[in-house]
Amino acid sequence: MVRFFLVFLLFTNLACARFISNKQYDDALEEGRSGNLHFAFMKFKNYLAENPDSIYAKNIKFALAEYYFQVKDYREAINSLVDYITAFRKDESSIFAQAMLYNILLEYKKEPQLTEKIKADFFAAPLFLVFSEFKSKYYKSILNNTYEIIDYIDRVEFFKNNELFLKITP
Repeated sequence: MVRFFLVFLLFTNLACARFISNKQYDDALEEGRSGNLHFAFMKFKNYLAENPDSIYAKNIKFALAEYYFQVKDYREAINSLVDYITAFRKDESSIFAQAMLYNILLEYKKEPQLTEKIKADFFAAPLFLVFSEFKSKYYKSILNNTYEIIDYIDRVEFFKNNELFLKITP
C-alpha cells in the first residue's frame, strides 16, 4: 500500500509540473499572438531555460532568433540563427533562418565566405518544376509571423507576412 501511495504521489507531482510548464508555454504563446513581442520573448526564454528538452524547444529557439532579428540585435541574432541552423539543418524552418542570417550578413558586409555559402545552399538543390513556374514553402512561427519562400528557376524570394524581405539570384 505504501508503494502504491508513493507511486501515486510521484505521478501526481509530475503531472502538476507538466501542467505548470505547459501553462508557461501557453502564456508565452498568447503574448506572441497578441503582439507583445518583448513579453513573449522573456517568457519563451524562461520556459526554454527551465525546459531545455521540451517538445517546443525547436519552435522556441526559432522564435528567439526571430525576435533578435526583429529588434535588430544582430549580434545575438547571428549567434541564435547559426545555432538554430546547425541544430535543425534538416528541418523545413531552417531555410527561413538561413534567409534571416543571409540578410544580416549581406547588409553588414560581414563574413563574405559564409554569405556566399548560404547563397549557394539556396540554389544547391535541383529544382524540378513540373507544370509549375515555381515551388513554395511556408512556415508559421510561434511569434505569429508567416514566412514563405518562392523558389523560381532564376531566383528565390522570401516573404515575411506577405511582404518581400529578401530576393536572391544566382
